[in-house]
Amino acid sequence: MSTNSVLKASYLACENIMAKESKSFYQAFHLLPREAFQGVAALYAYNRYVDDVADSDHFSKEVALDELKKLEDKILHLETSEDVEVDWWMAFKDTVLTCKVSTTALLKQIQGQRMDILGHKVVDMADLVAYSSNVAGSVGEMLLPLLVDKDTPISETLRQAAIDLGIGMQLTNILRDVGEDYRDRQRIYLPQTLLDAYNVDEAMIKRLSYHDEEEIPQNFIDLWEHIYQIGDQYYDSIKPVIKDFSQVAQLPILSSAYIYHGIGNAVGKANHNCFTKRNYTNNIERMRLIYQARKVLKDI
Repeated sequence: MSTNSVLKASYLACENIMAKESKSFYQAFHLLPREAFQGVAALYAYNRYVDDVADSDHFSKEVALDELKKLEDKILHLETSEDVEVDWWMAFKDTVLTCKVSTTALLKQIQGQRMDILGHKVVDMADLVAYSSNVAGSVGEMLLPLLVDKDTPISETLRQAAIDLGIGMQLTNILRDVGEDYRDRQRIYLPQTLLDAYNVDEAMIKRLSYHDEEEIPQNFIDLWEHIYQIGDQYYDSIKPVIKDFSQVAQLPILSSAYIYHGIGNAVGKANHNCFTKRNYTNNIERMRLIYQARKVLKDI
């Protein structure tokens, strides 16, 4: 198989990974031109891999940390390092080198997952935002070169808005997956200071994570809404700079923000059951949100 054929196969593998693991991302960014979409898929595959290493039941803590260290070394010497034996690597390497993707952002993702492996305790909201910036704000930052016109300088305002959107999306993830995170990894990402303020303890989270017939207590709902409203502020940062992205990227970016934000709305409509119910936006709702994003763009 020629190098070109191998690269095409690698990009296809990345697309398949994104299609399987995140329908929200896939549907929003599929609106991009083909080449940019493939680059987004390649970076998605990288982030999914790093996340899977951190969450894998097949790795001990020591092995997972070693895998991340080896990947970190390869990122730091990407042009000269040997390829990783995974089907998405060639596409990822091609995207990073061709589009000049931020090495800092790639390494922030690894650092965020390292925090997970080491069982980092989330003390307060600032701590949660810092963690979210590593594992998701980094994604916004690394995607930036694919989403602006070629040779367009990236302002600090635009870079921060992309990071903020990632933070907002990660807060949505956390608010969606409270029960799953506790059952699968005994992890609580809700800040301890807010748990204390709303009188929510681990015993409550454990009970709700394993009993689907139980009504969600009002004090937990109030805590959930507190973080949800903070997340709104991070989502809001993308709209003022949306016209700074390339014209073909504006709809996919705004659509992804609306679709992902819609997951939080779905949790609210499910009586805030983020413990035993997997909440998501269905295909019809995603199409409605894309239409809404298109309408907003016309009015800006």
